[in-house]
Amino acid sequence: MHNKSIRKILLITAVLILICSAIFFIPYEKHFVFIDSETSEIAVRIPVIEDRFKIRYTHSIHLSEVFESYRLSRDGQLVLTELEYEDFNIGMPSNAGEGERFVEKDGKYFIKDMKRELPEFRLLIGDVDAELVFLFAGKELDLKKSLERGKIYTFRAQRLSIYQQLEGVNIYE
Repeated sequence: MHNKSIRKILLITAVLILICSAIFFIPYEKHFVFIDSETSEIAVRIPVIEDRFKIRYTHSIHLSEVFESYRLSRDGQLVLTELEYEDFNIGMPSNAGEGERFVEKDGKYFIKDMKRELPEFRLLIGDVDAELVFLFAGKELDLKKSLERGKIYTFRAQRLSIYQQLEGVNIYE
């Protein structure tokens, strides 16, 4: 009888360990992540509480603001939906692509109705004092304060486990 009790306790313990491991290591919560391209470690994470965000930056040549608007598709792709800028010069488009609309309004240029899907993109954090902001859920998150200048990061949306959420800094808090 004593052996049956010990086996039962060991079986229950093993099942509990497996359940706890699954809870701790199985990805479940979606985050926007900036992954260090050199180390592949999550440097910054932002819980996905809305499916839309913008990135605002100062163009390095024109020194004018540029807004890139994105949404997250159901399958986790980043979809570039709109581009807003003030100058046509180097590095900026002069017209819309197929199915897109080019709009000029109040001295600004817009490319609307964009549906450019990306699984991820690379982002160089320049070592200049120019703005780079992640606009999300009513907050402005300064990426230059959170990410190391001069480094390249991979940006994407992905599900993270509790263990993975221990990596990086949640800059939304």
